[in-house]
Amino acid sequence: MTDETNLNRRRFLRRAAVTVAAIPVASLVLQPHRHVRADTPKAEDGHDHDYVNDAADADHANYQEGQKCENCAFWAGEQENGWGGCHHPDFQGVLVNAEGWCSVYAPGA
Repeated sequence: MTDETNLNRRRFLRRAAVTVAAIPVASLVLQPHRHVRADTPKAEDGHDHDYVNDAADADHANYQEGQKCENCAFWAGEQENGWGGCHHPDFQGVLVNAEGWCSVYAPGA
């Protein structure tokens, strides 16, 4: 084989390898964005740790004015209409209200 043939063959193989490697990435990027939060239940009052959906309803000795889920260190951010995730292990798998409160409240950074 000539040097030109080898060079063309290498270019082809390199491009083919990049193309094949890009297919899984492209399929992930081009998928419609799916939200699992539609299936995620919302925590109800009394869920765990004296949780309430409205901090104003908190009737606990540790509650202090202004404390609520959205300014707690465990707050994972809003996902839908004032409801969001919580990083505390006892609240995994449920959404908590940004205006809610529980007894494991920790001041956010």
